[in-house]
Amino acid sequence: MLPQQKEAFGEFYKSANQNGILDDKTTLMIHLAAAMALGCYPCMEHYLAQTDKAGLTSDEISAVQAIVMAVSAGKVNAQLQEVRKKNAPCCDDTACG
Repeated sequence: MLPQQKEAFGEFYKSANQNGILDDKTTLMIHLAAAMALGCYPCMEHYLAQTDKAGLTSDEISAVQAIVMAVSAGKVNAQLQEVRKKNAPCCDDTACG
């Protein structure tokens, strides 16, 4: 990134992180969930390293993980249903799983 772009991104990130709307714990949980959903290992490591300081419990982290997994599973299910409707009219629920 060019220096001015790096600075602009840093300011954007800071404003998203310190948004004045959500408390720090909730903001961290959302950051962690987004990192999980996107599969960003460096981000997961970064945000997991902040969990103790923010007071997140193991159960809260597990709840975030479960939500991300549920949304991901819902996405896969919706995509499969869409493909079935478009491309496989002969395929019913019992034949395709």
